[in-house]
Amino acid sequence: MINKINIYFFIQIFKSCSLIFFVFVSIAWLLQLTRLLTVTNLIQIDIFSIIYLSIFIIPNLLSIIVPFILIFGILLCFIKLNRDKEIIAIFSLGLQLKPIKISLLFFSLAIIIFYSLLIFYISPKIYEQYKIKEYDLRNTIDFNKIINSNFLKLNKNTT
Repeated sequence: MINKINIYFFIQIFKSCSLIFFVFVSIAWLLQLTRLLTVTNLIQIDIFSIIYLSIFIIPNLLSIIVPFILIFGILLCFIKLNRDKEIIAIFSLGLQLKPIKISLLFFSLAIIIFYSLLIFYISPKIYEQYKIKEYDLRNTIDFNKIINSNFLKLNKNTT
């Protein structure tokens, strides 16, 4: 039986986890993007191609950071509920821990379904596309555009 208090807790958990989700994904994606952008300086690849290619990395990043999102999101939610004294208000109304347990159960079930789809279906398909596009990008490099200042000449036979 789902009532308004269960929906409220579910929404609070979802809001906290989505906040942590966007923070973690943004940081991880920017780190991977800067790693890929260092390549553009050397071989003079179009920056928009690299940004487009980096979007394909996001599902693999998600498969790594979803457990951390879940931990920190639930922690943030209950810190907020404690700070606003909402847990005390629920207990003073005579409610037990059952609404919190049901909300956590539904949220955990939704995360398990999402994570299973991500790990077993979405991530392998998109990573395959990433590798194809990366291969195509590497094979279209114009070697005449490579910046020579990035190389060090030791002698006339070794660069």
